[in-house]
Amino acid sequence: MTTHWKFILILCIAALALFMSVGAYGLIESSDARYAEIARAMYISGDYMHPNLMEVHHYHKPPLAYQITALGYHIFGVNTFGARFFLQIAILIQMILVYALTLQLFAKKETALWAAMIFFTFPMLLIASRNLTTDAFLAMFALLSIYAWVRYRKEGNYGYLYLFTLSLALGFLTKGPVIFIVPLIFILFYNRTEPSKNSFGYHHLLAWLLFLAVSFYWFLYLIIQDTQFLDYFLGRQTVDRFAKDAFSRTEPFWYFLVFAPIVGLPWLFIFPYMIKVKKALFTKRSLYMALLLAVLIPVIFFSLSSSKRILYILPFYGLLAILIAQLLSTLTEEKSKIVNRIVLGYAMIILLLSSATLMLETKFIIPAMLGVVSLFLIPPILWIYRDKNLTFKSRAVTVSFILSVFLLGGSGMVIAENELKLKSMKPVTDFIIAKGLQERNVIMYNLRKPSIAFHLNRSIISVNETNPSLARETEFEQDLNWKKYLIDMNTEEEQGYLKELLARPSVFIIYQYPKYAQYPPLAPQREWIRSGFQHKEKIGNWLIFY
Repeated sequence: MTTHWKFILILCIAALALFMSVGAYGLIESSDARYAEIARAMYISGDYMHPNLMEVHHYHKPPLAYQITALGYHIFGVNTFGARFFLQIAILIQMILVYALTLQLFAKKETALWAAMIFFTFPMLLIASRNLTTDAFLAMFALLSIYAWVRYRKEGNYGYLYLFTLSLALGFLTKGPVIFIVPLIFILFYNRTEPSKNSFGYHHLLAWLLFLAVSFYWFLYLIIQDTQFLDYFLGRQTVDRFAKDAFSRTEPFWYFLVFAPIVGLPWLFIFPYMIKVKKALFTKRSLYMALLLAVLIPVIFFSLSSSKRILYILPFYGLLAILIAQLLSTLTEEKSKIVNRIVLGYAMIILLLSSATLMLETKFIIPAMLGVVSLFLIPPILWIYRDKNLTFKSRAVTVSFILSVFLLGGSGMVIAENELKLKSMKPVTDFIIAKGLQERNVIMYNLRKPSIAFHLNRSIISVNETNPSLARETEFEQDLNWKKYLIDMNTEEEQGYLKELLARPSVFIIYQYPKYAQYPPLAPQREWIRSGFQHKEKIGNWLIFY
């Protein structure tokens, strides 16, 4: 530890920034709330094999990410800190793996430190740390598998071979076959630079048997219960996700080409310049080329897919940080000056914009503390930029790291002040709890909001009038219990059930679209739904009847 004290210090600062305000605001719709609520259902029911969302089984993803999240509830209780705790741990582990992998590939502590710091500076990490999905866990297992393979290839120790296949298996249990994309592309080209120490033998067979046993046990368990799962997993959840707009997540081909650099600021804007200056390093059998192709090929792959979300490309940002750090280490001092100026310019733009919020009004509430801190950060950042005791390279990395700590720490403060604008329902549930209404039936009109169920720690009821997104995959339900929580207004029988519910003390929630000046989009023939309520409260665009 004494030989790596600088990295340990950086890791502690990163941990402080990650955990500082992660529980200060409510769940954000939709992914953050959906994953947290599925994990809550697991925790409450004790059933860790059948993911359940709003009383309907939800088999879109394997269960590992939900199970890890549920462990947070066992430790911290059902709250947002518990939901996001292991998400932050996954990001810290990725920083450790980036550091360790850089040491293995290039054997330079300074470069390894830069790689870990650069990785932390990507805005992609800020998004990943504040949005509970499978992607941060998947990226962790992808990096672990690459690290294990590099150690195995260099040392021939079979223990790392087993760690490699185990990491892939855990990634498969997190998000399915997508775990292979980044590790196998990197390995394909890395193997050309590092000859194998071992010939193919029984350890390889046993290692891949370990992969099969760990990665497929959950799928086999469900297929044995119901053979329909085989077609469901191979067809709808694998092929359709890539080839069709199965889940309304389609984006144009150029989506990642445009947004990948933005969530990689400032380094991804500098990256092409580094490649141009050091293009001689990118020979066919070089580590540089292996790292570059492990970034470019996945971008092309995900661009071809119809289903796109920005966090899908998170798994290769660790390798990108390693490549950028190594290229930075090879730059001359003269070239490093240019990098240093770009990073300073980026930092000053962010800090000046943040400072301007003290004087300018925006549609978001920006805490004054954020503007004050940004003003106080400007002098030390200018001092670091001109500090002759540091190289130009160290100055650039240090400035970008400090800026990221500021952005990450401040993000929670901003989100907490703007929950309704950022699709968090916590102000609504806070009102329900404050009024002592949380034990009543909570009924939501034409929408499904898992965050309400999570914050009330109970199931809620959705009334479906015209919203196609409320259609659920119910082919695997063993009974009709789910119908108690999803009412179809197109049938008289279910309208009667709703009337029975409303005859008892209830809470009814409607979203009032801004274009409606006075009344929410409730059809005239449905006015009877809210006619029996005595009280009404408006919170943002939400109307709460009770």
